[in-house]
Amino acid sequence: MDRGTMIDLENEVHGAVAQWELREHGPVEMVVRIQVGTVNGGWYVRHQGFGDRRFADKTAAWQAVRGLMRQHDDRWERTDVDSNPFRLLCRADGSRILYDTHDDETLHACWGTRRDEHWDAYLAALNAGETLRNTETHALLGGTIELIEYRDPLDGTQRYAVSVAVETGVDWRVVDYRDRAAADARYEHEVWKNADEELPYRSSDIIDVPVSRRSRQPEGLSISPSGEIGETSDLKYLGLLPPRISWPRTPPAADGPRPVRGMTAGPRSWGPKEVHVQDVTPQIWRDAIDPPPNDLALAALPDGRYLLASADDAAAHVLGTRNGHRICTVSGHIERVLSVALTVLADGEVVLATGGQDREARVWTTRESEPVAVLSGHRGPVNAVAWAAPPGDVPWLVTGGDDATVRVWDLVAEETRAVFEVGKPSVDIVWSIAAAVRSDGHVCVVAGVDGGHDSSTVYVWDATAGTVMHKFVFERAESGIRVPQVAVATLADRSLRVAAAVGGVVRIWDGHTGEVVRTFAAPGPCDGYVSLAVLPDLRVAVAVTGGRQTQVWDTESGAPLAEVHHTVEGWRKPVDLVAQPDGALLLATGREGDTPARVLRLSPRG
Repeated sequence: MDRGTMIDLENEVHGAVAQWELREHGPVEMVVRIQVGTVNGGWYVRHQGFGDRRFADKTAAWQAVRGLMRQHDDRWERTDVDSNPFRLLCRADGSRILYDTHDDETLHACWGTRRDEHWDAYLAALNAGETLRNTETHALLGGTIELIEYRDPLDGTQRYAVSVAVETGVDWRVVDYRDRAAADARYEHEVWKNADEELPYRSSDIIDVPVSRRSRQPEGLSISPSGEIGETSDLKYLGLLPPRISWPRTPPAADGPRPVRGMTAGPRSWGPKEVHVQDVTPQIWRDAIDPPPNDLALAALPDGRYLLASADDAAAHVLGTRNGHRICTVSGHIERVLSVALTVLADGEVVLATGGQDREARVWTTRESEPVAVLSGHRGPVNAVAWAAPPGDVPWLVTGGDDATVRVWDLVAEETRAVFEVGKPSVDIVWSIAAAVRSDGHVCVVAGVDGGHDSSTVYVWDATAGTVMHKFVFERAESGIRVPQVAVATLADRSLRVAAAVGGVVRIWDGHTGEVVRTFAAPGPCDGYVSLAVLPDLRVAVAVTGGRQTQVWDTESGAPLAEVHHTVEGWRKPVDLVAQPDGALLLATGREGDTPARVLRLSPRG
């Protein structure tokens, strides 16, 4: 059947010839009409759900009418010509009511027997579109108000949809527009209309709208997928709350557990002949006005994409590094989010861990932005979080904080499986955590600790066996608080490296023997962050921040690979580094003015 071409009939000279009305329609349908007539030497057909289309001749138009009638099961009746009903859903300003939970006067209600198929196509298009504006409602409601740019799946035109779902599972209305300005006006109208002083928004891009990051969901109260609010225990008892997440076990190593060993050879003395540095920061990040990041984390997905997690204020965000689009924003901590970490589960799901100043660590799904674990064992701010995925087990989360403890968590039971004490609470502070799985399957945990004296300590544990492997001490002439940062990486030759940055010094050790591999001077005298990445040829790269610079070196030869200059120093200087399959490195680094980060691709050659 000829589908014709879409037209804006309201701006065309046309003459109606005949009209039909659907009688005895189903309970989820509205009264649907079809009209046929002439337009500019051709014919048109209009349908309330599928819009207005032009056809070359009368035969094609009448065939289209019969095809549209077959989209509905009920009886059609000839009626008088009347164009007003067609303007109800497709209005003069170019807007259309796509869907409404509480109103059948929508395009969805006009799509007949294939309504679910068409709506699935629109949902896929909206999910693939770009969220231009966003307001998060109160945590108890769990909803959002969004402005989304997307492609109409039926005709391919660019549209702007305003999606209003103030309370998850209870209300949802989607109206789209041809014009961005009209959509902006509608978005702002909906945000102001739904503002509530008693249930303030968690965030909004409208500056004057009152928001509160402390609008967390009350303890013990939950909302079911159907929108029912009640005591968590009661909802679980009634079967109204689905399982939080199914934690898949990490597959066993292909060659089984093998003994850990030291470096197979001494550090190589030659580095790459050149390094091509490409700034690949998404343009939409350059124009952002978000707060600077407290922490950053990169994750490589099996399909070749890379995600960036960023912590700021009382929220954390997950974004795609390719186009910069925001995958999700999570908000539940009542104080600042201090640390973030991403991991990819065996089934491909990506989960995010956050550590907060409110003494909690939380785990979230990035697909639904829902919390799946709330871990409350620390007695002080949770400064650091890290993941490890031992073979044959579910992932482990490792946390460290002001209470002088490092905790390893069983996420299925939401309780600690191990606790390492490093000194006195609120004195010996765990500033950073790193974790990796060794070749023997054991989890290696590294912690950077400082007690404000004339030294900082790096602890290396075998967390599986519960034994201390190494204790590295950074002696310094001055006293006062330092913020040691650590990293760990395992290599295919069954060795591992440990790195730490403290007070302007960067040191890398053989994690098995404890021997120093290389020492560098950090870019600035103050404490910065550090990250390690292993290249396919077993070279190890280290990225370090300090002052207004981020420096990357080849730890084998000591050769510099890249130097990034920042316009502002900032107290927080997060950095992360991952190796790509082609031998390149992806670097994310953040400061004041980097919102959320700068991303660079480093390609060593020769």
